Amino acid sequence: MKHFGFRISDFGMNEKAKIRNSQSTVSNKAGFTLLEVMVAVAILAMVLVALLGVKNRSTQDVMLADHITTATLLAKRVMTEMLAPGQLLKETEDQGEFDEDEFKDYTWQKTIAPMQLEGAGGMTIMKVRVAVLWKEGVRQEMVELASYE
Repeated sequence: MKHFGFRISDFGMNEKAKIRNSQSTVSNKAGFTLLEVMVAVAILAMVLVALLGVKNRSTQDVMLADHITTATLLAKRVMTEMLAPGQLLKETEDQGEFDEDEFKDYTWQKTIAPMQLEGAGGMTIMKVRVAVLWKEGVRQEMVELASYE
């Protein structure tokens, strides 16, 4: 029998031997051992644990950034009220809470204090300081704005 110009006998095999050899190689098919699968699962588990840690830290960072943004906008609002046209800047110190329910976790402190400028002929300016505080877990966090008038 010819096949692409070769005969089976050219390779030193007859058809029965060829069939017998193909059946014996069935048990030698490539596959993964249990040890290889267990190592792959262990590596996958370590990678997933690391990714979950990164995700949780990322979520905490987003929440902190949100609180800082909110506190900054609240501090700007208080500062704008203090420096409104026609407001007299006199030495004072005050603190309080915000009226809105959505900002109930935030408190504010405001201070107006005179400052003497050295080298400017004893000129006095007013330092206006607004701080917004909130709890971040067990820590007290704060955003502070200052203006010199």
